[in-house]
Amino acid sequence: MPELPEVETIVRYLCPRIRGKLILGLESNTPRLFRDHKNIREVRNKIVGQKIKEVSRAGKNILFRLSGGKCLAIHLMMTGSLLLDPPAKNKFTRCLFLLSGNLLLAFDDIRKFGRIRIIDSLEELKGNDALSLSFKKFKNLIIARKERIKPLFLNQKIISGIGNIYSDEILWHAGIHPFRAASSLQESEIKKLYNSMKKILNLAIKKEGSSARDYKKPDGSKGGYYEIRKAYQRTGEECLRDAGIIKRMVIGGRSAHFCPIHQL
Repeated sequence: MPELPEVETIVRYLCPRIRGKLILGLESNTPRLFRDHKNIREVRNKIVGQKIKEVSRAGKNILFRLSGGKCLAIHLMMTGSLLLDPPAKNKFTRCLFLLSGNLLLAFDDIRKFGRIRIIDSLEELKGNDALSLSFKKFKNLIIARKERIKPLFLNQKIISGIGNIYSDEILWHAGIHPFRAASSLQESEIKKLYNSMKKILNLAIKKEGSSARDYKKPDGSKGGYYEIRKAYQRTGEECLRDAGIIKRMVIGGRSAHFCPIHQL
């Protein structure tokens, strides 16, 4: 968390509100955020005075394209959030962007796993964005792999944007067991998986993400997908498609929630 739908929701909220604004200042007491650079001073010198020309997304990365030609890439990792004009600074505020128009953008992060860096090109962000993939590319990425499909979905270098929540939801919708080897899937199953991926991610964007734990939109409100989830964190509940009881198992150190009846 946050995954692609949460990041897309943040981008759609921020873009019309901060596009065209100047970055007037950068404050932070968390050097770890800027671990790809020498120090925060280096980052501050490169972005202060720059105009935010566009706000976009690549995988789970939020991108501010700057007037000088570079991009500011923000990854929220597990517990990060971006809040526009929050009512007050709190103990989890790790970074503040001072913007023209008297705007303040706060990066809050309980566990300090977030990451802010300056990149020259989107090629530095490895992975294939889940919503940008054609079926042919998707099929080629998974068809010959021996990995089980659940951890393959979580590998951001293969398909970027999907995490624990939406991998469970996609596999439930497609009727595919999370322990299946990707190479065992028939073309019809791959097609079903691809369509489910697009459908679930777009539905979650429409619902403005899942506020299962720490995620909130830049205005502080919650997303609505968690309330309509079908598998994630529904252990012991009856499957909404059949009479199965949702199970939870651990694979590769991550939990997988699935229906033992229709997910084969």
